[in-house]
Amino acid sequence: MSIEKQSPIEGIKIKSDGLRGTLKESIELDNHTGNVRADDEALVKFHGMYVQDDRDRREERAEKKLDKLYSFMIRLRIPGGIIDADKWLAIHETSEQYGTGVLKITTRQTIQLHGILKHQLRPTLQSFDQATLDSIAACGDVNRNVIASSHPLLSPIHAQIHAYADKLSKHLLPKTQAYYEIFVDNEKIYERETEKDDLYEDRYLPRKFKIAIAIPPTNDVDVFANDLGLIAIIENNELKGFNIAVGGGLSTTHGNPNTYSRLSTEIGFVDSEEKVLKVAYEVLTIQRDFGNRGDRKLARLKYTVDKLTVDGFKSELEKRVSFKLEPSQPYQFTERSDIYDLLEVF
Repeated sequence: MSIEKQSPIEGIKIKSDGLRGTLKESIELDNHTGNVRADDEALVKFHGMYVQDDRDRREERAEKKLDKLYSFMIRLRIPGGIIDADKWLAIHETSEQYGTGVLKITTRQTIQLHGILKHQLRPTLQSFDQATLDSIAACGDVNRNVIASSHPLLSPIHAQIHAYADKLSKHLLPKTQAYYEIFVDNEKIYERETEKDDLYEDRYLPRKFKIAIAIPPTNDVDVFANDLGLIAIIENNELKGFNIAVGGGLSTTHGNPNTYSRLSTEIGFVDSEEKVLKVAYEVLTIQRDFGNRGDRKLARLKYTVDKLTVDGFKSELEKRVSFKLEPSQPYQFTERSDIYDLLEVF
């Protein structure tokens, strides 16, 4: 377990009472600002939000001794990017009513709304809840939106594999009900004992965590650039299982030679849904226990893998899942392009 001096964010998470902090007070009582309190600014990320302000008006407002013009970005949790027409219309209508009317489709298969004012947070998220949408864990130090190779309707096998995005997303959600208590149900108070979280505990992860599922021969998700990559192994139009790759990430910090890009490393193969979910869960627990909590620039899984070594990481994973990974299975990636043609499907 990491023993580095902890970053300030770690203390905020631990004392947050299940990611609640003082968010209710920030929203209900602090009418002097469009922002939330300093610690709460870190916590809203776990609920799928970032605080932003209008940079073009900073100087003008500063001259008038006014607070920055704060607003919120809300990012939805949409595993694999799959929504139906009714949900798309609900998102559009909510954006028109509470946001700027602009929807942004992200590189991780979800949708962001910008320009939500603080007093609009609750009605916005309540509107999404009525459409069975949420923004839980879309940001923050948790597993984020799980992505999968595009076009699940390409074949039944594609739909079967694509469904793992939703399974993994639900399996790795935080147990806290703070999102509903603060933003959706308002007055309802959830019992804390029902929120016991063996995965995230009260520390959550040291940093964000990203999962991608690839279906060869297409690598449209850049599977090796993710903390955890699942590569579908298909034989005779049947899903045999997934190769497991860990420790990917392309970000670096300019001027910091300790940061680096890293492609994920394949460590083995699993042949059942039960094992896939178990491996994903325990990869997160290893990152929870061994990840760097002192320097957030060195806190992604890629640094944990290199610290433990690939063999050491695999050994720790096999100990936690209580089975041996099988050798990686052969496959080929030959393209990265998205497939748009639906003629063969319909």
